[in-house]
Amino acid sequence: MSEQAHHPSDRTYLKVGSLLFILTAIEIALYFVEDALESEWSLYALIASLIILSSMKFVLVVMYYMHLKWDDRMFTWFFLAGMFVAAAIILAMMALYRYY
Repeated sequence: MSEQAHHPSDRTYLKVGSLLFILTAIEIALYFVEDALESEWSLYALIASLIILSSMKFVLVVMYYMHLKWDDRMFTWFFLAGMFVAAAIILAMMALYRYY
């Protein structure tokens, strides 16, 4: 008999979608709060928090909507490695050009 992979329920997808919506709303709110503060430290805090929030969203989408949570761990490491490489390139370009 073949084994079927675990498939999340509709309720799980709604929870993950709601969490993604909340994280996106926080990202948008942070942008407007930083714009109101207009200080240099708030810019760095905004960049750090946006990177953290977008990484969290990336992990949620990859794990649940792309079903990597129930797949082989090798695929998870490939996606995480790509995320870290992309983040490193973006941060390097930001530092190189000093454009935020």
